[in-house]
Amino acid sequence: MKRIILGLSLLLILVQNGFAETDAEYDKIISEQTLEVDKQLWRCNKAALKHKYTSDPKVCIKALELEKKVYPDAKNVIAILHTSIGILYYHNKKDYVKTYEYFMKAAKLGNTDAQRNLDILCREHSWVCK
Repeated sequence: MKRIILGLSLLLILVQNGFAETDAEYDKIISEQTLEVDKQLWRCNKAALKHKYTSDPKVCIKALELEKKVYPDAKNVIAILHTSIGILYYHNKKDYVKTYEYFMKAAKLGNTDAQRNLDILCREHSWVCK
């Protein structure tokens, strides 16, 4: 199943960027996009874990958009990114409505951290969850 998902993701990348003529061109397309996704994920993780009180959620939103484009079937990573965005809205922006929206998206994808965070958010700020 993972091979099918990876294969479909790679096909999507090729369709978006044009088909490679050689194996080297194909490898370059894949490695450049993978590197960019990895950089954005690293920036988001750093923001959410180390600088959650000062980082802008846009760091993770950019990573989320890129992840959805390059790996649309990576539901676990997408859920983690939604959770990270929710954490940044909670701690940095104090925007509990946005926090709720992102935690809910992650929870619907099965992320248990988001589900736990939703529970805490709804206990602390019950008006948000109505």
